[in-house]
Amino acid sequence: MKIQILFLDKNQMKIYVDAFSGEEIVSDSFNMEEKFEGAIGEVQSQDIVKGALNVDVGAGGHFGGKNEDEDDGGVDDQAQKVNNIIDAFKYAETQFTKADYVTYFKAYAKKVKAYLEANKPNRVAQFQKGAGEFIKWVSANFNDLQFYCPESYDMENHIVIGYYKEGQASPAFVYILDGLKEVKM
Repeated sequence: MKIQILFLDKNQMKIYVDAFSGEEIVSDSFNMEEKFEGAIGEVQSQDIVKGALNVDVGAGGHFGGKNEDEDDGGVDDQAQKVNNIIDAFKYAETQFTKADYVTYFKAYAKKVKAYLEANKPNRVAQFQKGAGEFIKWVSANFNDLQFYCPESYDMENHIVIGYYKEGQASPAFVYILDGLKEVKM
């Protein structure tokens, strides 16, 4: 009798890609909360500083450092404040009217439903219920929402919604989970 032991790498990262285009949308590096019958996922983003760091090891002018009274010499470190999710997945902001978004969502939800019928038939009813609740939420909060395309700017597949929760300095992002596929890296 042969026994096979499999070791699972618990540190393996998961990327969530659009089920239709294969484009990376978000990863499990960010804590996601499920909403609306598990049809929607929400992630809180953060603003981070990206770019060169100024590290003072306390050596003054030694080893190429400078003394406190020396001029900077015009060096620009190009450090900038960015949103961690927008930067990581290269989202581009786009615009919708409420009617345009509803039209987009109906077409996308129809694609997702067909995808679920073929791949996860037990999710169809929950998705439809959750999608109905979600579009009501979008309509009620439309003026507070921002819309983002993935890097390809593909307007027919996954559109990400951002909004500011009370007390948060960075937006939360909303994803249609049933329109995403999990890929282990």
